[in-house]
Amino acid sequence: MAVSARKKGEEPFFPAKADLVRPRSSSGLTHALDRLEPVTPSFIESIAPHVDVVKVGWGLPMLLPRERLAERVRAYHDAGIQVATGGTLLEYAVVRDRVGAFFEGCRAAGFDFVEISDGIIDIPASRIAQLAEEARHLGFEFFIEVGKKNPQNQLSLHETVERVQAARLLKPSRVILESRESGRGVGIYDGEGNIKWDWVRTILATHPMADLLFEAPQERQQIQLLVELGNEVNLGNVALPSVLPLATQRRGLRGDTFGTVRSSHEVKGSPATKFVYYLLESYHGLDQGEIVRLSQLPRRTVQSALEELRRKGLVGESVSLVDSRRRIYRLT
Repeated sequence: MAVSARKKGEEPFFPAKADLVRPRSSSGLTHALDRLEPVTPSFIESIAPHVDVVKVGWGLPMLLPRERLAERVRAYHDAGIQVATGGTLLEYAVVRDRVGAFFEGCRAAGFDFVEISDGIIDIPASRIAQLAEEARHLGFEFFIEVGKKNPQNQLSLHETVERVQAARLLKPSRVILESRESGRGVGIYDGEGNIKWDWVRTILATHPMADLLFEAPQERQQIQLLVELGNEVNLGNVALPSVLPLATQRRGLRGDTFGTVRSSHEVKGSPATKFVYYLLESYHGLDQGEIVRLSQLPRRTVQSALEELRRKGLVGESVSLVDSRRRIYRLT
């Protein structure tokens, strides 16, 4: 039996070392959750090429002595990973009127990002804007999280879309869609942890995917979002032990996504146009009625989006083989 040999000039199958490029592209980000589990320098080094930000969750930074907290942050920095606080910590500071001390402590510990949220308490929009401006003035990058932690006190889809819009106007690094660590009964997830795709599609019809970070703590949620939205979707609340499994999913190196995860084509235009393109990329042929149903966009908006995509040569129209009265739209 002949044994295949490596072709002349061909790269070795296994890389000599993992690529580590910082900063990474503006999409396909992985945002991991540190629960203060024991971690070794070798473990951090192994995940470093595949994670962009590690969040020390909730109020956990309050449980470490200041120097130990700073040492943990430095360990991530040494591997080229940025570090964020969780939103709960700032909410704790707001309730106790200690926001100034919070920012001072974050600077001393070396945090790169602060997360601004009102998942537990209600914070007026004007106050959130003040916190964002203070973070920016002090040199911090920041996330704004949208959503409530209590499953019995959830925002409606309309409220979620509106709050994402208000958050984006403050120019955060990303707007995070809340899921909690459980990924159940909060935000885009139902009580069983299933993705509410009508919510996802409505949010993406209004807001660019690159501006959003979907918290997806469960591996099955990560897989489903990758398959449906492409490997450029930003994912958060990823457990540290799940960072490398997620990296294989992004690259199609695991059975769930082998040959299915795509790298989304960059489409310029309105959010509606981009969303219609995404639907056609996902479903490989739809008529106008199906696009309206899936996107929940007005028919006139869908027609305008299709016309724009056709002018750019990205979409073609053909007659349905089943019903000659129907026009089917596919990517060219």
